Amino acid sequence: MTMIDESSTSGKAVVIGAGTMGGGIAAQLANAGWHVQLLDVPSTDPDGSSARSVAAVAGLDRVMNARPPLLYLPEFASRIQPGNTADHLTGLQDADWVVEAVAERMDVKRSILAEVEANCNANTVITSNTSGLSLSEMAAGHSTSFRSRFLGSHFLNPPRYLKLLEVIPLPDTDPAIASAFVRFAEQVLGHRVVVAKDTPGFISTRIWIEHLIATMRLALAQGLTVEEADYLTGALLGRPRSGTFRMADLVGLDIVAAIAANQAIALRDVSFRFELQLPEIVERMIVEGRLGDKTGGGFYKRVGKEMLALDLVRGEYRPRQDVRIDEVEALLSRPLLERLRSFTGKPAEAWDTFVQAVLDSLTAYVDYVGPLVASDALSVDNVMRWGFQWEIGPYEMEDARTERQRNYRGAGPGRRMRVFGAAEMQSIPALPEFVSLADRKAAGGTVFETADGALVDLGDGVACLEFRTKLNTVSPRLCEVIDRGRALAEREFAALVIGAGALHFSAGYDLRLLLQAAQANDWNAIDGMLRVVQSTLLGLKYSTVPAVAAVRGYTLGAGCECALHCAAIHSGPELTMGLPEIKAGLVPGGGGIKELLMRAMEDRDSGAGALDQVERAFRQIAIWGTSTSAAEARKLGLLRESDGISRNADRLLYEAKMRALALVATGHRAPVARAVRLFGGRLLDRLRRIIEEEEHVWSGAFTEHDRLIAERIAGVMCGGDGEPRDMSEDDLLASEREALIALAHEPKSIARMQALLATGRPLKN
Repeated sequence: MTMIDESSTSGKAVVIGAGTMGGGIAAQLANAGWHVQLLDVPSTDPDGSSARSVAAVAGLDRVMNARPPLLYLPEFASRIQPGNTADHLTGLQDADWVVEAVAERMDVKRSILAEVEANCNANTVITSNTSGLSLSEMAAGHSTSFRSRFLGSHFLNPPRYLKLLEVIPLPDTDPAIASAFVRFAEQVLGHRVVVAKDTPGFISTRIWIEHLIATMRLALAQGLTVEEADYLTGALLGRPRSGTFRMADLVGLDIVAAIAANQAIALRDVSFRFELQLPEIVERMIVEGRLGDKTGGGFYKRVGKEMLALDLVRGEYRPRQDVRIDEVEALLSRPLLERLRSFTGKPAEAWDTFVQAVLDSLTAYVDYVGPLVASDALSVDNVMRWGFQWEIGPYEMEDARTERQRNYRGAGPGRRMRVFGAAEMQSIPALPEFVSLADRKAAGGTVFETADGALVDLGDGVACLEFRTKLNTVSPRLCEVIDRGRALAEREFAALVIGAGALHFSAGYDLRLLLQAAQANDWNAIDGMLRVVQSTLLGLKYSTVPAVAAVRGYTLGAGCECALHCAAIHSGPELTMGLPEIKAGLVPGGGGIKELLMRAMEDRDSGAGALDQVERAFRQIAIWGTSTSAAEARKLGLLRESDGISRNADRLLYEAKMRALALVATGHRAPVARAVRLFGGRLLDRLRRIIEEEEHVWSGAFTEHDRLIAERIAGVMCGGDGEPRDMSEDDLLASEREALIALAHEPKSIARMQALLATGRPLKN
């Protein structure tokens, strides 16, 4: 019996195939702490095995240089060892898992799997990362032992960022091995698993490719531009803004064509096969080499700073047109389920005709193909949500449009789903480790809620504070919610979790409020806002019940400061955390400088070690910026070693709750307020030299205004240029407020705030 399960936080894997997908799988294993052999075909170079592994070495180079990065930290590349299939197959003997990720050719895969069986041990789990070839055909002729340990594992590219993993067990696969592998994939690799049938394209490819081509055909038939079609098939339908034609550019038109062709061959005797025929214009673009982003142009093309779009009638590029339809904009302000219910009657406008035709086409196809590829409606919907970032899946869309509850019934723990072939709806299995606030609310767990936030009972004496502002930005009104939630938790609960299921914990303070006050020269208003934030976050720090911040995505500025003040942090794997106020022309003003300074001084005397740690904290605030992962946030000192990291972001709320309960069980007590040792001029000279070094290294990029802000940060951390002295938390907070307000007087800081609000991009002035 294999030992791969949720406890396998380290192990050895062999990935055969060092292409884009194989490299991505190897990177994800390295991220999880596994050691990986990445193998590919040997070169003909006779000078030894290292030179013969050039294909795998190139694959590892692609992993190390990928943008966005595939590895949480560059040094994780040391966990991947390149090799070749002629000299290094003996490594399969002690492998826990072998994943085949070679070209989508049955003869190649069967040849590799024969080598795998001949070289691996009797407990090795073996999977094929095919995107749709028959797994039964691959397994044919192999031993009973091999077939019991063999299954499909269809990752989407890149595996780090696309959480869907389709797992395809075969009739001969040992159910215990399949079940253990699912747990391993979800809890160690961090994916969400859908079990699919061994059919061409499985669930994901089968539905996605048909729907993409069908939508293109409808857009062409109804005379829409590429911009109009993308506008109407993006956010309006709860999908990524890339919509349809832009999505095809991102994937690559040659890839779209290859997938469609493979599906057409495999599905030659079934209905809807004609839907896989590419529109003539797409075939012409492929012949002309206009394949999308990879060739510099497809349906869209960038020339200098200008984005062009393809005129579908003339076949020529023209300036991209912004699309705005008043009725659509009005719908976008409403929840998705309400929007979908509006697409039920006779279309009144051309755009409405198109949207209804797209949804009708999707419903018809999914109703046909769903029972062929999956066991139930939820599996299909989860594939489209987890694999393609749809807000809800096609069966949920159908129920919303028809209001017939054909596929789902009920809400919360009692929700039921359609199981294909069953006469009655079946209960949806409870997954307590993937708890969501929506589930808890449906079960009656709401304690209070406002437009800005809510407090929800998670059970077992733990409450969860949910932010509801745009990008969860902090404001005086949200601070009221935090204070109210913390006070209730202290009276009625044992612990408090802060966070929710949103993609981002918090993008920081509502910069618009600070800018308005600065433009009005209302410095008292800024001082008042900062005092409110500081007081609220101190309330969390000194709460009588432990507060655990469940962070993920953007955890910036005041959001970062909120987390730093909590008793513990539990993070999702993807974390953009830090104090980037310098980009807004400001310094952190919610206690962020104070908290990093206090952490630097923990368990250290006033010698050189403490000076080094304070210098490191200064670099973090003034120079290094934000993390690109939770692993990097820990390396930067934003997460402590004692803080937790969930491998699966969908388990974050559950694991943060468990961390909060562990703090209760170990007798957590609020910290005792203490003074902080500041080193004065002794340290300030060191920090000024760092600033000078940055100006030299980044000549022109580290501007005079950056220097001014960095010196303000240094001034707070050093307490001026005098003698070393102790300073209370309150005095440090007052120093932060003073520094921020001084910078808010600066015209260049005003310009930076305006630029961030207007464009979302920092201004270097």
